[in-house]
Amino acid sequence: MARVEAVVICLLVLAMDVAAGVLGVHAEKAQNQGRHLRILFIECRQPVRRAYELGIAAAAVLAAAHAIANVAGGCACACSGDKLRRASPNRQMASFALVLTWMVLVVALALLVLGALPNAKRKLAECGVPRHRFLSIGGVLCFVHALFCAVYYASASAAAREDRRAAPHV
Repeated sequence: MARVEAVVICLLVLAMDVAAGVLGVHAEKAQNQGRHLRILFIECRQPVRRAYELGIAAAAVLAAAHAIANVAGGCACACSGDKLRRASPNRQMASFALVLTWMVLVVALALLVLGALPNAKRKLAECGVPRHRFLSIGGVLCFVHALFCAVYYASASAAAREDRRAAPHV
């Protein structure tokens, strides 16, 4: 039963990350449909409300997927270097994947939010340094996050099963 539950949670997190990635890419497409003018290093863009909505939705779905994966995976962390060296390969992989998921999450969320925020304003146009492809790169990182979350959750589940088998039966 535990393996079926693990597969369902893993598929849920994967689906949410893929949905966030698709939303991020669609937000970039919506943003590119707005009017813009580039002069040297300055670019003026008309805000696109749809790009803002899709970008923020992508960030929210990504954060929810990350939260589900971390809560369901439990604490598979081996905090000290010595403890990590003595840990099982599953626990080592879970610790490594957990760190990677957090790193990808921070970068992806930052890109999605930074790409979406200029579109929140209702001004005619905003000029500044171009933020090309922030939304689409954030969307692609959602797919990378899905990969690392799947590795984390699978190895954390395997490490938890190992711990249950190694524990003396009372």
